[in-house]
Amino acid sequence: MNNLFKNAVNFYENKEYDKAKKVCEDILDIQPDDLNATNLLAILNFHNKDFVQSIKFFEKAIEINPNISETYNNLGNVYYEFKQFNIAIENYNKALKIKPNFALSYYNRAKALQEINQKQEAISDYNKAISINNNFSAAYKNLGNLYMELKILDKSIYNHVQALKINPNMSYLYGTIIQSKCGLSEWANFKEDKFFLKNNILSGKKTTSPFPTILIYDSPSLQKKAIEIFVKNEFGKPKKIKFEKTKNKKIKIGYYSSDFHNHATMYLMANLFELHDKNKFEIYAYSFGPDDGSKIRKRVMKTFDKFFDVKSKTTKEIVQHSRELNLDIAVDLKGFTNNNRFDLFIERCAPIQISYLGFPGTTSSDCIDYLIADKIVIPEENKNYYSENIIYLPNSYQVNDSNPDLSKKIFSKKDFNLPENKFIFCCFNHNFKILPDMFEIWMKILKKVKNSVIWLLIDNETAQNNLKKILVSNDIDPNRMIFAGRLPHSEHIIRLGLADLFLDTFPCNAHTTASDALRSSLPIITIKGNSFASRVASSLLSSVGLEELITKSVKEYEELAIKIAENKNFYQEIKDKLKNNIIDMPLFNSNLFTKKLEKAYIEVYKNYNENIKPKTIRIN
Repeated sequence: MNNLFKNAVNFYENKEYDKAKKVCEDILDIQPDDLNATNLLAILNFHNKDFVQSIKFFEKAIEINPNISETYNNLGNVYYEFKQFNIAIENYNKALKIKPNFALSYYNRAKALQEINQKQEAISDYNKAISINNNFSAAYKNLGNLYMELKILDKSIYNHVQALKINPNMSYLYGTIIQSKCGLSEWANFKEDKFFLKNNILSGKKTTSPFPTILIYDSPSLQKKAIEIFVKNEFGKPKKIKFEKTKNKKIKIGYYSSDFHNHATMYLMANLFELHDKNKFEIYAYSFGPDDGSKIRKRVMKTFDKFFDVKSKTTKEIVQHSRELNLDIAVDLKGFTNNNRFDLFIERCAPIQISYLGFPGTTSSDCIDYLIADKIVIPEENKNYYSENIIYLPNSYQVNDSNPDLSKKIFSKKDFNLPENKFIFCCFNHNFKILPDMFEIWMKILKKVKNSVIWLLIDNETAQNNLKKILVSNDIDPNRMIFAGRLPHSEHIIRLGLADLFLDTFPCNAHTTASDALRSSLPIITIKGNSFASRVASSLLSSVGLEELITKSVKEYEELAIKIAENKNFYQEIKDKLKNNIIDMPLFNSNLFTKKLEKAYIEVYKNYNENIKPKTIRIN
């Protein structure tokens, strides 16, 4: 029997799982209570994602011997995959009762605690795992990720650096570390870091997840390369599914997101969901994010034919549900942003799959048939850098709400410590979008426009102190930089109207923040780059008829900012034009946008039913 089990182990170690499974089954035919074969069979079923059978054999192993901590730990892992996190935690607790210094169970319990939003308890468990095994690189990595989520960036960087010291081949961390450093405005080695990361991407190494490349580089080709590496290693080849063409009475569209709550995406999209033509479309939400009880969540929940809260469902369950619903189109609103479920689209929820809004770039995957864009964010000459077929909308690709919930509050400059008689530059982008080259331009602008201040949304003290030090080192009074805290979205838009000019970041522009600024009649100047993310503000400005605020170089950007600040007549012309164009131009016309988007949906659906392969779609 021992020789038979050795054969099974050899097959398992060589990843010949079917052969290993057959040997284990042969052993159990002879000796049904063989613990080793039972455990290995449970593990093999886990590898094959047959979680029901895996649970059956782990539970049988526990019946044979209830005192083995590893079995409880492994059973916890199966329930974790099933997203039954509380049952998973119960099993990790049993493992730790038997073996109190079981680092792996502390680590696994930490992951499960994160999933049920017990973040401080998760931090404690990661630290326990590390205290038992100070070479536990995965625990350092996950702890760093958790601190990043909590915006405690110094601790995030520390733990990610520790993970790389232990395991220099730890995947995707280098880009995340650079992003965290930018969040703290720690730019000491930025150029070297950026150069190193670029070379690693070009060498095909797994050194960054997709999002940092959007922030750091104005290069759609480099972004595509980095994302290809990530998708290939994390997801493999997408499933090829043959869907039966049974025509629904209406086109069925599923929107998938973790952001059906107090989030920028919903502030843009709520009105679109309300305006969908329910005579032609049935719309469904697949929500895998938190229910925050917010006003915006309650608003959007009412708009769908059905709103499915699937955060506790497995990939297999969500995909199966989508197919049983007979969806025609699945729209991914996340891409590779936080809390995405890109695995759903790899497995194929619907015959037509579309990427929209959340991720400003390519997914580099054959599982996404179309990407919604416009001629500015993806000019014709850049189409080759996108794996998807492009749906070109006629104005800006970005939807906006015609009827946003705006606060009735009346703010004064005094409320935010703003001076009354100075020109107020501002930037309310995430501070990790502020890179050293752009900040240098802002300092030049401040030096030349003496009677001015800059107002920034930076709510971590380290970044504030670092930026003040840079100002001091450049002989600029640090009091000329004023920091804003966060406000509810309805108040934030009102607050923006107190500034005079929004200075956009580069290469990752303001997105929702840019349309918020324009809505509040705050002009924004931007640099039009090459990547999708570096052209978003240009798209919005074009859609509101203010192309004169789009620049093509840092020199032009600097000169325009100074001209606007110092030429009162020119500034007033722009301000008046913006106020008029908000009403007349298409940017805030949700009804028009929805009709154009629906036209695109109808065209891709028609092409699919006529067996026409996905191709570029242009909506006039």
